[in-house]
Amino acid sequence: MRRKLYVNPIIHGTVVLLFLFQLGLPLSSLAQSKTYYFYNPELKYGSQFYFNPASTFINGGFDILRNGGHTKDITDQAYKRSAQNVWENISQPWQSIEQYGWKYFISEEIFPLGIDKDESQYIPNYLHHMLGGGMLYVKMAEWYDYHRVPYPRLTSAITSLLYHFLNETLENHGYVGNNTDPIADLLIFNPLGILLFSSTSVKKFFSERLQFYDWSLQPLYNPLNHHIENAGQQFVMFHKAPFTEKYSVFYYYGIYGIVGLSYQWKSDDHISFGAGLVVNKLEENMRRESRFLTPKLDGALGLFYDRNRSLLWSMLITGPKMYNARLNIYPGFLRIGWFHPGFYLAAGEWDKFMVGVTVAHIPIGLMTRID
Repeated sequence: MRRKLYVNPIIHGTVVLLFLFQLGLPLSSLAQSKTYYFYNPELKYGSQFYFNPASTFINGGFDILRNGGHTKDITDQAYKRSAQNVWENISQPWQSIEQYGWKYFISEEIFPLGIDKDESQYIPNYLHHMLGGGMLYVKMAEWYDYHRVPYPRLTSAITSLLYHFLNETLENHGYVGNNTDPIADLLIFNPLGILLFSSTSVKKFFSERLQFYDWSLQPLYNPLNHHIENAGQQFVMFHKAPFTEKYSVFYYYGIYGIVGLSYQWKSDDHISFGAGLVVNKLEENMRRESRFLTPKLDGALGLFYDRNRSLLWSMLITGPKMYNARLNIYPGFLRIGWFHPGFYLAAGEWDKFMVGVTVAHIPIGLMTRID
């Protein structure tokens, strides 16, 4: 008998509660004397200024909608059917893996034994779910602690679980049947990330030596078509280049994978440029009677400007298969008196023309699209 999971009201209620909780907090920082590894409340600009658990929930939960093949209309998603299917697969993982094949599950999802893009699901598992998810778990726990929320680590773990489950639900896209991907994500790599980043040594390594940051996007809502745009998690790692203090090598990743150089041109300011690939679309296929997603890749260029590694603006250009340009300007870079808005501009074959506005402490902005 299939288990029923009425996740739609749970998800909607959680989003509303997170919004109300976030909006109800004072805009000024609360006093604290602790040292945090990834959350810096002193920075009143850029991606650090925009960060909060509600924006992280939206960026993480709706990340899959930017991969194409899915409608971005949040009122037209198969929440209930997809959530039931995800639950049935993760509640009986042995049967699902047995049907798919242990050999293939281990070689494609767990250990880096294949290099073909159709056999490399372990790449996002390690980079996104384990490292990115683990770092964000700590950063949200630090945010909750700074704002005096009781049990900050537990609250952060619950927030992480909810947005990861929402993303798996949307990625399922109404499919009913065997699907081993959420087993690897939800049962192995997400818990492994929390466990890994519970170590002080790991937190020090990724905050001091390697320098690992959350450069996630600014989610936007279009009230005319109920679309969520520009929602997605992006991460960046920096490492000092040898024999120089001014340059660092960086890797920017999410659906983008961009490698390049970062130059310190002022004491606190850096400009970074790189090139790489972007996943423009995930195509659904069937393999061994199980659902399988194949990434379709395109080229990508990225230009980034940050202050104290808090991202102030980014320009991302993709092509030649699909030309698009996207500009994110974060709150705090432009100031209009007391007002610190953020902006999003996009143009190209995929986006047509979009413009959006965000505000710090509000987890989602408003936008419109001109076709």
